[in-house]
Amino acid sequence: MEALLATVQGRQRRYLWLQGVMLGVATVALLLVAGGFLALVAPRAGASLLWTALPVGVAVTCVFGLWLARRRVGDDVLTARMVGEKRPELSLDVLAAVELMREPDAPGSGSPALASAFLREMDARARTVDVRTVVDSRPVRHVALGAGGALLALLVLMVALGDRWSAGMARIREVAASPKAQAQVEPITGDIELTYRYPAYTGLAPRTVPGTNGEISAPAGTEILLKTRSDRPVERAELVVNGQALPLTVTGNRDLEGSFVTKQSGHYRFAFYGARDKALAVGPDIALTVEADKAPEVSLLTPTVELEIDPGDQVALKYEASDDYGLSGMALVFRAPGAQQETRVPLPREDGRRHRGTYSWSLDNLKLDPGDRITYYVEAQDNDAVEGPKKGVSRTQVLRVYSAAEHRRAALEKAEQLWGRMVDHLADRLEGPERAKQKDPQAITAGATVDTSGESLVADMKTLAQELARERDVPTELVSALSNISESLGSHIRGTAELRRLYLRTQRARGEDWGTGNRLTAVVNEEITELEKDILYLESLLDRQKLEALQEMARQLSNERRELANLIEQYKSNPDEAARQAVMEQIQQLKSRIQELMQRMAEMRKGIRDEHLNAEALSEMMKDQDLRSALDDVEKLMREGKADEALAKLQELGMQMDEMLENLDQASDEFGGEQHPELAEKFGKFMEELQGTVQEQQRVADQTKQLRDQARSQNRERLSEKGEAIKDSLMRKVQQAQEDYKALEPSQLNSRAARPLEEAQAELQNVENALKVNDYDLAAEAAARAEDAARQLAMMGEQQRHLDEMFGNPEEVVKQSTELAQRLNRDARNVSEVNRQLQSLFPPPGSQLSQQEKQQLQQLGEQQSQLEERAQGLRQQMDEMQQMAPIFGEEATQQMEGAGQRMGEAARRMQGKDPGRGYGEQQAALEGLRQFQQQMQEGQRGGKGGLPLPMGMGRRQQGNGRDPKQKVELPDEDAFQAPKEFRKDLLDAMKQGAPEKYREQVKRYYEELVK
Repeated sequence: MEALLATVQGRQRRYLWLQGVMLGVATVALLLVAGGFLALVAPRAGASLLWTALPVGVAVTCVFGLWLARRRVGDDVLTARMVGEKRPELSLDVLAAVELMREPDAPGSGSPALASAFLREMDARARTVDVRTVVDSRPVRHVALGAGGALLALLVLMVALGDRWSAGMARIREVAASPKAQAQVEPITGDIELTYRYPAYTGLAPRTVPGTNGEISAPAGTEILLKTRSDRPVERAELVVNGQALPLTVTGNRDLEGSFVTKQSGHYRFAFYGARDKALAVGPDIALTVEADKAPEVSLLTPTVELEIDPGDQVALKYEASDDYGLSGMALVFRAPGAQQETRVPLPREDGRRHRGTYSWSLDNLKLDPGDRITYYVEAQDNDAVEGPKKGVSRTQVLRVYSAAEHRRAALEKAEQLWGRMVDHLADRLEGPERAKQKDPQAITAGATVDTSGESLVADMKTLAQELARERDVPTELVSALSNISESLGSHIRGTAELRRLYLRTQRARGEDWGTGNRLTAVVNEEITELEKDILYLESLLDRQKLEALQEMARQLSNERRELANLIEQYKSNPDEAARQAVMEQIQQLKSRIQELMQRMAEMRKGIRDEHLNAEALSEMMKDQDLRSALDDVEKLMREGKADEALAKLQELGMQMDEMLENLDQASDEFGGEQHPELAEKFGKFMEELQGTVQEQQRVADQTKQLRDQARSQNRERLSEKGEAIKDSLMRKVQQAQEDYKALEPSQLNSRAARPLEEAQAELQNVENALKVNDYDLAAEAAARAEDAARQLAMMGEQQRHLDEMFGNPEEVVKQSTELAQRLNRDARNVSEVNRQLQSLFPPPGSQLSQQEKQQLQQLGEQQSQLEERAQGLRQQMDEMQQMAPIFGEEATQQMEGAGQRMGEAARRMQGKDPGRGYGEQQAALEGLRQFQQQMQEGQRGGKGGLPLPMGMGRRQQGNGRDPKQKVELPDEDAFQAPKEFRKDLLDAMKQGAPEKYREQVKRYYEELVK
C-alpha cells in the first residue's frame, strides 16, 4: 500500500514538472522573439525583455514543479482519497488502510490480527492497481499541444520575418556596445553634404545638397555620398545604417566622408572611436526614407464599354500609360474563349515616362463563334532595374461576338414582357367600372389610372418597335406586329380616355351622363375586343419565334456534330496523338455545348403552348441524356482508337438530330393554321386576288403604253419647233424672278414665308435647267409648281403692306413694304406667264388620236376603273383581316390606298383622252402594288400556310426591293414617278455648275441622259 501511494505521488510530481518545463520553454521562446521585434522601435525595452526571458521561464517551471506540486500532491490521506475516487473497487478501503497504518493501536481499531490481515489484503490489492489509471495524463497532453503550437507559430513567424528580428537583435548589440553617453540626442557632426547618385534606370542626374541635417529620401539603389565634420577629434568613425556598420574616411581627425546604397527605409547614425577603438560618442538616429518605385498607371481610353463585334473585325484601342521613372514595355493581354492561358501582343510605345498610343487589333486569326466573349486589358511594365520591373494594368474590358440568336432571344424577352402587360391591362378593363350598368363617377375617375398605364404600355411598345427596327437579325414580323398593335390599341385607349373625360364633364355640368355612359361602355368593349385579338395573335407570333429559335439551336447541334466528324476523319488519315487530343477536346466542347443548348431548348419549349407544338413528342426527341450518352460512347471509342466505330456512332446521332430538325421544320411550316383557320383562309384568298390585280394592271398598262407611244411620236416635232421660238423669252423671265427671290429674306414677310420662297427658288431653277436641255414637259410641271409658290409669296407681300398701313408704321417702312409687294406681284405675273406659255405648247389631250384609238382608250379607261374597284375590294379585305389580327399597319394601309388612288387617277386621265399621263399613273400604281406584294411574300418567308405574318414597320428591303429575276421596264419621260424624279435629280445636279472648260460637254451629257 505504501508503495502504491508513493508511486502515485511521484507520478503527479513528474507530470507537474513536465508541464512546467514545456510552458517555461514556450514562455522563453515567446519573450525572445518579442524582444527582438520590440528592439526595432525600442532597443532598450527589447533588451530588457530578452533578459527577463530565462528568469520568467524558470519561474513558470517552478510554479508547476514546486508550488502546484505542494498544493495538489498533498499527504497520504489525500492520495488515498484520490485513489479511491479513481478506482471505485477500492472505494474507502484505501483510506481505511492508511489510517490503520498511521495508528495501529488506536482505540476502537479492533483486533490486531484482523487489522494485519486487512492490511495484507490491501497490499495484495494495491499491487494490482495500474498507476496510470489513477493519475490523469490529459493535462500534460493539453499543455504539450498548446506549447507545441505556440513554438510552431513562432517558427513560422521567424521564417517569414527573420531578417527583421535579426535587425532588432543587432540594434540591441549596438546599444550594449555603446558608451553610456549614447543616451544623448545632440548631434555630433556639423551640417551634412549629401550627394545623390540615382540608379541609371531613373534617368535622374546626380544631385548634391549641401548644409542638410542628414535626412535622406531617395529611390532604392541610390548611392548616397556623405561629407561632414565631427565635433571632436576622432581616430575612427562609422556610419551605422539600419544596424549595419560602414566605415567612414577620417581626414585630419575631423573631416568625415563615406557612402552607402539605399535599400530599405530606417535610420542611420554616426559613431566615433578614439585610440584603441575606445567608443567616444554615438549620434542621434537620422531618418532614411526609401521612396517606393510605383507600378505604372495604365488607362484604356477606348473602348470604354463592352463592345459587340463581328468575327474578323478590327477593334481600335486607345490607351495611355505613365510611370514615375520610365516604361520598358506595353502589351495587349487577352484571353480567347476556351483558352487556358492569356495571349500577349506587344504594343508600340515611345521611350519616356508617359505614352499615349493607338492600336488596331485585328481578330482575323481568332476562331470565334457567335456569343463568345473575349476579356482584355492593357499591361505596362516599368524599367526598375533594382527591385525588378513592376507591372500595371488597365481595367478589364469585354468584347462580345455578335450573336443573332442572342439578339432575337432578347427581343423575344422584351416582347413577352409587353405581352404580359397587355394581359394585365385586359384584366383591368374587364374588371373596370366602365362596364357597370349603374356607374359610379368616383370609380370612373379612379379608372383614369388604367388609361395612363395603357398609354404607357403603348408608348413602350412603340419605342421597342423602333429600337428593334434599328437592329439587324431581329424578326421583322415581330417589329411589325408591335408597331401595328401600338397603333390600333393606342387609338382605342385614347378613345376610352376622351370619352371618360366627356362623361365626367357631363356629370359635373348636368348631374347626369346624357348617354355618354353607354358610349363609354361601348368604347371600352371595343378596346377589350381589340386587346383579346392582339393578345392571342402576339402570343401565337411569339410562339412561332420560339419555334424558330428551336430550329436554329437544332441546326447548331447538327453543325457541331459534323465538325466533330470532320476531326475524326482527319484523325483517321493521320492517327497521331495531337489529332486524337484535338478530337477529345472537341468532344468535351460539344458535350458542354449540347448541355447548354438543350437547357435553352427546354426553357424555350416550356413557353410554347401545347396547341402550337406537341411538346411531349418533342421532349422524347430532345432527350439530352441520349445525346450525351452517345457522345460518351464516341469518346470511349476514340480512347480505344476505334475511329470507324466512333464515326458510325456519330452517324446514328446525326440521324437522330436530322429527324428532330425535320419535325421542327414541319411544325414551323404548319404553325398557326389550326389556331387561326379563318384568318389563314382569308389571307390566302387575299394574296391570290392581289396577284390577279397586279397581272391585270400590267396588261392594261401595256395596252395604254402603245397608244401613248403613237400620240407622242406625232407631237414630238411640233413641240420642239414651238418651244425653241419662246425659249429665250421664257429664260429671261425666269432669271429675273430668280434674282428677285434671291434678294428676298423671309423675315421681310412673315414666319411662313421660308417654305414657299424655297420652293419658288428650287422650281424656277428646275425650269431653267429643263429649258437648257429642251425638256419642255418637265419645265411645264416645274413652272406650275413655281406659279403656286409665287402666288403665295405675292399674297404674303400684300398682307404685309396692308398690316403696315393698318398699324400706322413709319412712312419709310410702309414704302418698303409697298415696293416689295409690287415686286412680288410682278414676279408672280411673270412666273404665271411662263407657265401659261409652256402649257400652251401641248395640244389638248386626245387631239392626236384617231377615232378608233379614242374608243380603245375609252375601253381601257373602263377596265382601269374596274381595277380601281378591285383595289378598293383588297382594301376592304385588309380591314376585315385587321379586325381578326394586327397584320397590317398604317404604312401598309396607306400603301394600298395610294395604289388605289393612282388607279383612279389613271382612269380619269384615260377618260380625258390623255394616254401619256394615264400611263404614268398606271406605272406608279403598278409599282406600289408590286412593292406591297413583294413585302407580303417576303413577310411569310416561304411558309406553306399557317399563321399570316404582319407587315408594316421594320420591313427593311435589300437593294431596290425587286426580284432579280423579274423583268424590269426601263423608265421613260412619261412615267409619272421614277422618270420625272430621275430627270429632276439630274437637273438639280446641274445647279452645281461645272468648270468653264467642260461646261459644254457636261450640258450635252445631261441632255443625253434625260432624252
